[in-house]
Amino acid sequence: MDEQSMSSWWNDGLSGEDRDEWCAALDTGAIGEDLLITLTDAQRAWLENDQTTTASMGPALQAFIAEECSKRLR
Repeated sequence: MDEQSMSSWWNDGLSGEDRDEWCAALDTGAIGEDLLITLTDAQRAWLENDQTTTASMGPALQAFIAEECSKRLR
C-alpha cells in the first residue's frame, strides 16, 4: 500500500458522502458493506479480516484516513 494510490483513491475515487462515511468509521474501525464496495480487490489488502463481514481498517489505512479527515475539518 503506497501513499500515492491511497491519495488517488481518496481524492478521485470517493464521493464526499463516501469520505464522510470513512471518517465516521474511524470511531469503530469496522467496515460495512457500504464501505467495502468503495474498494477494489487490491485495495482490500488495506483491511484486516477483509474476507469476513467484520472487516476492519488496517493500521496504515486508519492512520491515512485519520489524517485526511482532520484536513476536512480545518
